[in-house]
Parts: sequence; structure tokens; C-alpha cells
Amino acid sequence: MFHIRDLTTNMSANKNNLKRQMKSTISAGGKQPKLTGEKGKESGWLLKEVAELRRAAQGCEFNKKRLRYLSDTQKVKQSSQGVLYWMSRDQRIQDNWALIYSQQLALAEKLPLHICFCLVPKFLDATYRQYAFMLKGLQEVVKECKSLDIEFHLLSGEPVHNLPAFVKSWNIGAVVTDFNPLRISLQWIDTVKKHLPSDIPFIQVDAHNVVPCWEASTKLEYGARTIRGKITKHLQEFLTDMPLVDTHPYCASRAAKIIDWEEVLSSLEVDHNVCEVEWAQPGTTGGMFMLESFIDQRLHIFATHRNNPNSDAVSHLSPWIHAASAAFRRKDAWLSAHVLGKEDSGVDCISRRSLVYRYISE
Repeated sequence: MFHIRDLTTNMSANKNNLKRQMKSTISAGGKQPKLTGEKGKESGWLLKEVAELRRAAQGCEFNKKRLRYLSDTQKVKQSSQGVLYWMSRDQRIQDNWALIYSQQLALAEKLPLHICFCLVPKFLDATYRQYAFMLKGLQEVVKECKSLDIEFHLLSGEPVHNLPAFVKSWNIGAVVTDFNPLRISLQWIDTVKKHLPSDIPFIQVDAHNVVPCWEASTKLEYGARTIRGKITKHLQEFLTDMPLVDTHPYCASRAAKIIDWEEVLSSLEVDHNVCEVEWAQPGTTGGMFMLESFIDQRLHIFATHRNNPNSDAVSHLSPWIHAASAAFRRKDAWLSAHVLGKEDSGVDCISRRSLVYRYISE
């Protein structure tokens, strides 16, 4: 007989195992022990493989179908002092087409590159758990920006109240942002567009989906059956590897304001009773480790056991997918480079959910 107590015990044990694995791999000094999974690979093999793929993709041409101009102006403002990437949905440095294009645009114009994130103190029903996971992931983003000579700015409040003023203050010549179909995000885009100077191009890049949403379909889709063919016919064009976001050679004339993360966390107007989870390590590093463990240990049983609550067969990638870290985009690239199209029920199952089903919500 099945008991709820047994289910709770098994789920708790699975999470504790993930937590112990995470602590052993993401250690304080960044050192990773040589652990082997089912396939006999050393722990950390995915990060090494990803680094090689990014280096191999250096110099690849950006597909302009990934972007669309939201403004009438398309040329970077002359005598400006930087290009700005307004990070919103896609909170990562690497494997981010919006940032890749922003850097390529800044390099072409020999300008500094800036990234800004507009933090609202309350968003829908998000609690402290969601905000803490997001902000700790952004701390990793800030560290990577410093190593790449890219200035990161955390702006507090609604984008319409901060972004246009920031563009004017820093003499920004072009603004690039990512794509988000949520109603609130669409309103933010629309209001910011109205308040930006008319001589500054406002560009949107779909960095979330493999096939840009506006290329996949031009109408409202209601089922996987009708949209699957529209997506798969574009995969050869868009399911490509992503080049490295490298050290930027043009530095800003002044540095971004130092962020007090403790003060930021305490200023949130959210429910603090919902605490953080311990098994999910925020940021790209934690997400890549979870993806690696899924490929090595659970992918082969995903198709047959994913709906069994007593079996640890799911990917556990939901927190990083929600925060749009590098893990889920790298999952698409890994499927493309290694197993897409092969007769593997687990791979076919996860690829359909990753490459097809999520478009229904877009």
C-alpha cells in the first residue's frame, strides 16, 4: 500500500542527496573532486565541454532573425559612450544571444558595454525564496562582469522610472533587451520605448527560445501538434552553438556603483516566511552541475519514470529554467550536439518538452 509518509521520506532523501552532491562539487575554493557518474566521466566534464564549444564558436555570424527593432532608429547614436544591455528575463552572461549581440554591436562601434537590471521590490506573488535565488544568481553575474570588464548596474524600481534616465546619464548610444511575453514585461517594454530618446535604437533579441518566437509562428498557438512542425523546420538554422562573451576591450570612463546585496535583500517587499531551499545552488554554476547530474544519472530513466514520485528521474532544473540561467540553454545545445535525432526515448522525451512544449506558453 502506498503511504504519503513514504512519498515524503523518499522526496526528502532525494533532495538531501542533491544537496550533499552540490556541496561536494561547488566547494569554497572552486575545486571539484574527481567523482564519476554512470558513464564513467569525471565530475565537471560538462563545464569543460561547454568551454570548448564556446571557443569553437568564436567568430560565428549572428543571425539577424533573432532580433527585431522596437524603434524607428536603427543606427547607434554618434558620439555616445556605450551600448546597454537591459537584462530582464535572461539572467546570465554566457549562452545569451542578447548579450552576445550587445557585445558585437559595442565592438563594431568601439564602445564600452554596460548591463543593467531593474529590480522591483515586489513582482506578482513572488516570495523571498524566488527573489533570493534570483539575486544570488545575479551576484554570480556581477562577478563574471567584473572579470570581463563589463559594467553591471542594479537599478531599483520600475524600468520606466530608471532606464531612460540611466541612458541619458551615461550617454548610451543603443539599448538591447531580451524577450518576455508576460503582460507586465510587455508593458515595461512599451513604456520604456516611449520615454527613450528618438535617436537611440531599441533592439529586442529572443535569447530565451531556440527559434525566435516571431520566427516560429505569427499567430496564437494552442497545442504542440500544430506548432511542432513550425519549430522543427527551423532547428537547423537556429539550433547552433553560442560563442563566448569575452573580455571587453573598451572600458567605461567611470565604474558602476558598488551593490550592497544585504541591503537589497532587506529592502524587498515580499513574504519573508517562505525561506530559501538548500538543495538548489543559485546561479549558472549550480545549474550546470544539476544539468550534468541529470545527463549522467537520470536522463536514461526520464521517459519511463518521470511521473513516478518515488523515482528520482526528473531533471530538477526548474529553478534555473525559471531564472533563465545558462543551464537550460546549454541543455538545448547539448541535445543538438550529442543526441538529437537518435533513438533514445529519454532524450526524445526531454527534447520535446524543451524544444516544443515551452513555446505554447510563449
